[in-house]
Amino acid sequence: MRSPALPASGPSGPFGPSTPVTAPVPAPMPAAPTSPAARRTGTGTAPPGRRDTRRPAGRPGAAVRPTAPPRPLPPHVWFAGRLLDVLTGRQPLTCLAGRVRDEAYQRLWELHAARADWRRRVRGRTPYVYRCRLFRTADGALEVAAVVALDQDVFRALAFRLEPGDEESGPGYGPARWRCTAVAAQ
Repeated sequence: MRSPALPASGPSGPFGPSTPVTAPVPAPMPAAPTSPAARRTGTGTAPPGRRDTRRPAGRPGAAVRPTAPPRPLPPHVWFAGRLLDVLTGRQPLTCLAGRVRDEAYQRLWELHAARADWRRRVRGRTPYVYRCRLFRTADGALEVAAVVALDQDVFRALAFRLEPGDEESGPGYGPARWRCTAVAAQ
């Protein structure tokens, strides 16, 4: 599309008879690809001057390795993480309902109220289980001691006992239906 003619500086103009002068018109820009297929082709995504046509992913003929499903966490590590989430206020206490026996559930309520300093310590940071050790008892239960990191140099201790359940014991964690029967925190 052309712009309207600009008037010459005078009837005869500075350079002879009057002729209409037009402003230069820039070339139209090509429209950006709008369809997902057009965006995936990778045209126009390379830096200027790049001559290499390879792309990092999605090349035709590239072998795709199947990934195995992630293995479930061992029960002592899973419970240590959930207990830490509850005591730091990142998860509600009810997320462990059915996986903690009555006496331990009551103790967990008490610890949750008494460990308000844990919630203040982790403001804006993600606490994590630093170390988790277990001892198997003769009756098949697991006694676990865990060190948790609340801040860069702030560590606390968790201790809890896990017992395997059966079909009648209700939900638990894993195929052995592990349930927490005792818990302590320092």
